[in-house]
Amino acid sequence: MSNFRKDYVRPILVLSVICLFCAWAVSAAFAVTEPVILQMEAERAREARLFVLPQADDFEYIEADLPDGVISAYRAINGAGFVFQSFARGYGGNVPFMVGMDADGRVVGIQMLSNNETVGFRERVSDPEYLALFHGVDSLPGILGVDSISGVTRTSDALKNALARALQAYELVRG
Repeated sequence: MSNFRKDYVRPILVLSVICLFCAWAVSAAFAVTEPVILQMEAERAREARLFVLPQADDFEYIEADLPDGVISAYRAINGAGFVFQSFARGYGGNVPFMVGMDADGRVVGIQMLSNNETVGFRERVSDPEYLALFHGVDSLPGILGVDSISGVTRTSDALKNALARALQAYELVRG
């Protein structure tokens, strides 16, 4: 019987203790790092909102029933405008954008967020010169009036659709 304990029971108990310790260590590390990670993500999101609406001082989250494709809406506390996070389907999946609009509903800033679009495609659509073509646009005809980039049509269309969704959200939350 002692060979049975030595050969089978002891290794099982030792491995079980090691597994329990490892599970506890991973859980403890997660508990310690989660608040820091959430704070960093919140700060990055705030910086992205300030990038697309630099006239704002800070933002308040807007609780609203937003259109499909609009993830979040924020109002600038100083009344400078609104920021919407919206997305649309591109070539490599959903393409998220942060869209800043002034108080009158004109696009003042756009930032493409992390996505799975083909390298080169996302750079061409997120080029500041191309995005500047949408600045001042406040209607669907204005969005559709900007030509898509040849060879990057699906990603360009994703931008246009995300902007159209942000305009719809603006109409809902402008008050």
